[in-house]
Amino acid sequence: VMLQDGEMESRKLDSFLNRLVFSSFALISLLLRIVLEVIGGAGAIWGGAEVVKLRNADNAELWRWLSIGVGVLCFARFVTLNVPYKEDEGDILGPAGPWSLRLSLRLRAVCDHPFHYFVRALPPSTPKKKVD
Repeated sequence: VMLQDGEMESRKLDSFLNRLVFSSFALISLLLRIVLEVIGGAGAIWGGAEVVKLRNADNAELWRWLSIGVGVLCFARFVTLNVPYKEDEGDILGPAGPWSLRLSLRLRAVCDHPFHYFVRALPPSTPKKKVD
């Protein structure tokens, strides 16, 4: 992982426009993942059954419920794989969050882990002093 060039880069990434762009990428990525991984799984059962001539007018309701069942399983898988957990390391979005990566890697990290971007990506802060 390549770190940025320092504080100047961090200030540049703290802009409203930058946050808007990365939030947009994360939101679009999240919506696309839901469509592809959840709705796509349910639709594959429905369409696949029709292609191989298992689904017809007589059993369409059965295949509708099977498709919904697969969609629920796909959603459970989606949540399991994408929701961040407390024990996740911060390096999913870079060692110090998404701002610690170069632009191309940062975009990829945000698109690969959109939930993490919204839940765990906080702006860089100044180091806290230990109080004894």
